[in-house]
Amino acid sequence: MKVLVIGPHGRTGQRIVRRLNEGQHDAVAMIRHPQQRDVFDAIGVPTVLADLEYPIDHAVRGSDAVIFAAGSGAKTGKDKTVLVDHIGAIRAIVTAQVQGARRFVMLSALNADVASESQIAHYHRAKAHADHHLRETDLDWTIICPGGLFDDPGTGRVAIADDLHGTGRTSRDNLAAALVDCLELENTFRKSFSLVEGETPLDEALRAI
Repeated sequence: MKVLVIGPHGRTGQRIVRRLNEGQHDAVAMIRHPQQRDVFDAIGVPTVLADLEYPIDHAVRGSDAVIFAAGSGAKTGKDKTVLVDHIGAIRAIVTAQVQGARRFVMLSALNADVASESQIAHYHRAKAHADHHLRETDLDWTIICPGGLFDDPGTGRVAIADDLHGTGRTSRDNLAAALVDCLELENTFRKSFSLVEGETPLDEALRAI
C-alpha cells in the first residue's frame, strides 16, 4: 500500500514514517520545505513538496492511503491552527476523495469538540470540525484521539475507548504504531476512538475495537 504521510517532519510524523518504512507499506513524506528532505533521504523514503494551505492533488495522486498527522504547532497563532488543523485537514480529506485514496487515518485529539471551552479551544474546535467532515465522507476512515503526547519510549500497552472526552497521556511511539497498524485493520474502518497509556497490548486493543 502506498501511504502518503501528511505532517511527517514532526515528532510523531517521523515515527510514523519510520514504522511504515520498516514494514510492508511504501511511505511517501509530504514536506513543506526542501530542507526537510534530508531526514527522509537518509532512510530511503521519497518526499513530495506540498503545503496544506494550497492544493495538494499532486501529492495525493497515486496514493492508496493517507495518514494525516499535521499540526500547526504550539508556537503558531490561532489563525494558523484554523488554516492547518481545520481547513488544511478538510483539504486533505477532499483531495483523498478526488484522487481515490480510499483509506484515511486521522490523528485528532482527546476532547476535540466544536463547542470546546478548553484552554486550547481553538485547537479542539479545529480538530472537531475536520473530524466531523471526515465522518460524513464515504472514505474508509479511522480517527484516533490521543491524550497529552510525550516522547518517552512506548510500552506497547494502551487503553482504547469509544468515549472521546477525558484525560490521559499517550506516548508518541504508541500513537505512531496505532496510526500505522490501523491501515489494514478493517474493524477500525469508520471508527473513532481515544488512545491513552494502559495495560492492554496495542495489537490486542486495536483488534477488539
